[in-house]
Amino acid sequence: MLTIQETMGMGIIGPAAVCDLRMNEAQLASLTAAGFMGIICSSYFWGYITDKKGRRWTLLRTITISNLCSVASMFTVTFTGFFVMRFITCIFVAGPSFVAATYLSEFCSHRIMVRSITHLYMFTGFAMISCPAWATLFLSSGLIEFEEELMGSLTLRPWRVLGCLYILPGVVAFLLLLFLPESPKFLLMIGETKRGLDTMEWISRKNTGRTLSEDQVKRLLTYQEHVQVKRRKEHQNFFRSMLDDAMPLVRKPYGGYFTCVCMVMFVLGLLTHGLGIWYTAMRNRCNMRQGNTNGMTFCGVLFVPETGPFIETESDLDVVCSDSFKGFNDSFILGFVYVLLYNISWASLFCVHKKVMFVFSLVASSTFGFLLIFSTNQMLQLFSLVFLIAFPGIIIGLLGGSLLVFVPTYLRGKALCISLMWCRCGAAFGAMLVGSKIQYNCELFLLAISILPLIAACMEGYLPL
Repeated sequence: MLTIQETMGMGIIGPAAVCDLRMNEAQLASLTAAGFMGIICSSYFWGYITDKKGRRWTLLRTITISNLCSVASMFTVTFTGFFVMRFITCIFVAGPSFVAATYLSEFCSHRIMVRSITHLYMFTGFAMISCPAWATLFLSSGLIEFEEELMGSLTLRPWRVLGCLYILPGVVAFLLLLFLPESPKFLLMIGETKRGLDTMEWISRKNTGRTLSEDQVKRLLTYQEHVQVKRRKEHQNFFRSMLDDAMPLVRKPYGGYFTCVCMVMFVLGLLTHGLGIWYTAMRNRCNMRQGNTNGMTFCGVLFVPETGPFIETESDLDVVCSDSFKGFNDSFILGFVYVLLYNISWASLFCVHKKVMFVFSLVASSTFGFLLIFSTNQMLQLFSLVFLIAFPGIIIGLLGGSLLVFVPTYLRGKALCISLMWCRCGAAFGAMLVGSKIQYNCELFLLAISILPLIAACMEGYLPL
């Protein structure tokens, strides 16, 4: 939830901050991508650190610093300062964005790992609900309206407080982690036998109420001997060590599968996050459209000549800031659809093969993308956009869980962080592309986006599903 609110939340905060920070279209598009770029730049570093220092160790530190930076970013007064602080914030948000899944996976058996990771990603849907819920209270309800001058040109307005509230999942996660142990598989991998066995003892008591049997202890010690053999020797050069530790992922037997996973993740990130971050702004624009929209396509509603681009700012006018949004009901729909689809996906894993779910979801996403281009029914347009974004989002969790099963413990942190780094690359590319180009040829743009899921579906034979 923290990751989604700190990245996708900019789709709400950004437009609300336009007049305070005097942003134009290009700046707004780059701001929405700033978080993804921060995650991209630091992902592999945190993957390396989490495989060296520990999952819990990394989570505690990255969550703390990201929360502090996020609050600080809400009190900047220029676009440059806001952009830089959002970038720095998401350098640390990169840690929990993938380490949480790695951490959870190492408390699960292979039998239930994919289902557990799918449930973890279900909180994406809850974040998609909480983001517009807080925004409704602060930006569109009319209940909270204020403008207080603090110092210089810094004015406290609702969007700044809203941005501070988006760190709440991080605060809760930090408090919960204080009462949880380090990953037992990681402890056994680094030779911390006593701590590893103590953690497994804690898990056994929580799950069964009994202590570990002698046979279970022997199997754990055998497992430790196996994974310790896999560990690589330390290098004097830090960067050489980082590079060498990732090399097994691009060699047999993992190279082909891993490369394909990264390519598919790029496409999924472009659709789910790159297009999804503009969802609220686009639906808000549709709902604020004046006049009769019957018989108009989605692109027609958004970009008829009289309406201009997404956000219009005039540097030579002293504008009165307006935080008005009317698209939050549609944002709730997206969040509820996410939660529903994640639960259906989790239940389907008991009886449907993962490859079938993968192909079906991507073909469905592509189909709804084509419907979005030609449909003139307003409700069909809404749900076509929702499913175009949501189906690929479900696949990110499914594919991430399958990857964690496929690679061994000593590579899990790095494998997941690199694959999600490609997902964020797609998100950053998509966010900038949608924000700066879609208004010039909307139908062709949507057509190209709708073809991408079909290309990803064609790769299913090369994935570790």
